[in-house]
Amino acid sequence: MAFLLYQTSTSESRGLLYQKIGEVKLAGDGLIYSTCKKFLGNQNVGWTITASDMLTASGYDPNKHALIIDAAPNRKEYVLFMQIRTISGYSYSEWTPLMLTLESLFADEFEDARAQEIKTEFEDRECPRDRVREFLYLLGGYASTSAQ
Repeated sequence: MAFLLYQTSTSESRGLLYQKIGEVKLAGDGLIYSTCKKFLGNQNVGWTITASDMLTASGYDPNKHALIIDAAPNRKEYVLFMQIRTISGYSYSEWTPLMLTLESLFADEFEDARAQEIKTEFEDRECPRDRVREFLYLLGGYASTSAQ
């Protein structure tokens, strides 16, 4: 999976336009830790952060940026994009189970050139935006900042 940062802008005729800026790091010392570290201490604790929280903590305007997961980054003809909405976790000392709440943007096969174009820039007017939840866990918890 690739975790991507997109700049967004609105257009009356085109819906929301997404333009790729680059990759971001969620785990380890990435956006999740930098955003939820204020909740962590020396005991087991649950927390929830939003995409807006993560963008703000990293210096981006949540009204002009979005966090996207490319679940098929190595498939040249396939686009499987999910937009991150919230991440909830429960941090134990050595591991952290997570629940990601996402919105489906694309899950389609395209001509190779069109797929690459979408991965660089796309409009959301035809995206289904179905809610999807994904459960993961990170190795690392409140006792370490090196969650993987």
